[in-house]
Amino acid sequence: MKKERFATLRCGMAGIHAVSADTSFRFGRHTHDQFGIGLIDRGAQVSMSGRGRVEAVVGNVITVNPGEVHDGSPLGTESRSWRMLYFDPTVLSGAMQILTESRSGCVELSSPVFRNREPAVHFST
Repeated sequence: MKKERFATLRCGMAGIHAVSADTSFRFGRHTHDQFGIGLIDRGAQVSMSGRGRVEAVVGNVITVNPGEVHDGSPLGTESRSWRMLYFDPTVLSGAMQILTESRSGCVELSSPVFRNREPAVHFST
């Protein structure tokens, strides 16, 4: 039987939290107070979120917005592994104001999954 792993990792920057998981656990509906950006390392995952049904496979980058209700389960496999970085909104506020030219007070990550490989290279080991 495969050992389940869920670890919070040290991060040297305030307001950023890192998580690494390798699990078959089915997460019920929940939220985070932070923006989440992560990479599926193995297997696949399905979830329901405020942005609809999300399916992500190995190599996909996944995202979640603060307060977004979502869940998560393995898809077509017994387990999956992923790494996530969670950013307190204040950490990203300056960059978001620059990117939106200060036109938006409320910014969201628009896509729950990125299937192209370019964003994934930023999660190299």
